[in-house]
Amino acid sequence: MLTLVTVIYGEDRRYRTELFGSVLSILQQRRNCDTRVVVYTDRTFDGFPLPVTERVISPDEWSQWTAGTGISHLVKLHLVRETVEQSDGPVIYFDTDTLFLAAPETLAERLSTDSALMHADEGPISGHEIWEKISAWLGSGRDVCGYQLSRNSVMYNSGIVGVVADHLKALHRSADIAAALHAVDPVFSLDQFSTGAALGAQAAIATCEDEVLHYWGWNRTFIRHAIDTFWQRHENSTFDEMCADFDPTALARLPGIHPVDKLGARFDAWRWQLNGDGRFACIALRSALRQCKVDPVIANQWLAVHKDFVDRQANADAVAAARLRAGISPRLSAASAQLQPADDNLPD
Repeated sequence: MLTLVTVIYGEDRRYRTELFGSVLSILQQRRNCDTRVVVYTDRTFDGFPLPVTERVISPDEWSQWTAGTGISHLVKLHLVRETVEQSDGPVIYFDTDTLFLAAPETLAERLSTDSALMHADEGPISGHEIWEKISAWLGSGRDVCGYQLSRNSVMYNSGIVGVVADHLKALHRSADIAAALHAVDPVFSLDQFSTGAALGAQAAIATCEDEVLHYWGWNRTFIRHAIDTFWQRHENSTFDEMCADFDPTALARLPGIHPVDKLGARFDAWRWQLNGDGRFACIALRSALRQCKVDPVIANQWLAVHKDFVDRQANADAVAAARLRAGISPRLSAASAQLQPADDNLPD
C-alpha cells in the first residue's frame, strides 16, 4: 500500500488551502483506492473535507524532532522515517505547496532499494548563497557522519521525498547530518540537503518536476487564491463532485508579465541598486498597477507578491529596500484605494 505523508502546523488558513489542493490532486488521480494520505500536525483540525489520516505531533515530539533549534523543517526528517517504519509499502512525502499532475502510483513505481525520489536537482550547494558558510567549511571534501561531502555536493529539493523500507538507515543518518551541519550554520533548508546526501550515498536519486508542481515561488499567491476559490465554491459538494471538477493543471496557468513592466523594473533595479528580489518587487507593483482597473482581484494578488519581495530585499539589504520603498511610494499612493489585498492573499 502506498502512503503519502505531509506536515502542517499552526492555524493559518493559507496552509490549509495548500493542503486541500495538494491532497485533492493526489486523491483525484490515484489509481488504487488503498493509496492513503497521512497528515502530521501540531493540532487537530476540524472541518477538513477530504479523507486523510491525522497524526498529532506532541509538544515533546516537536521539541525533540527540531532539536530545540526552532527550524520547523527538521520535523520532516523524522516523520518520513516514522511513516516508513509504520507502513507496509513505499512512502512519498510531499510539501503542502505541491500539486500532483500525475497519479502518485507512477512515482512509487520508480522507487526501489537502488532508487529514491526527490523533487528537483538544484545543483551544488556552492551555488546557494545561504549555504556559503557550510560550503566553505566542507571545502573540497569532509567526512560528516560517515558521508563524504563537499562544496560540490548536490542540493535536492525536498518538496517530494520518495523512499522504501530499505532506505531507513539513510533516513536515520540524515538527521545526524543535519545536526552536524546545524552546528556550522543553522540554515533553514538543512533537511533537504541532509536527506539528499544520505539517500544519494545509497541510491540513485530521481526527480519529478514534470509530475509534481512545487509552487514555492512568486506564483504561490495566485495558486493559493485559485485553490481557495475552488474550495469555497464546493463547500456543499461531495468528494466525488470535487474530484470531477478539479483540474490541477489549470491552477498552474499564471498571469503573464508585460514586457514593458519587465523593462521598467530593470531600470528601477539599476537606479535603486536592487538585487533580483527587489527587481521582481518592481515587476509585481507595475503589474498590479496595470491590472488595478482591469481586474482588481489579480491586482491585489500582484500587490501581495510585491510586498513579499520587498521584504526579501530588506532581508538581504535594508538600505536598498529603503531606497525601493521611497522610490515606489508615489505609485502606491496613486492607486492605494484600489490596491488593498485581503489578509488571506498575503504570502508568508
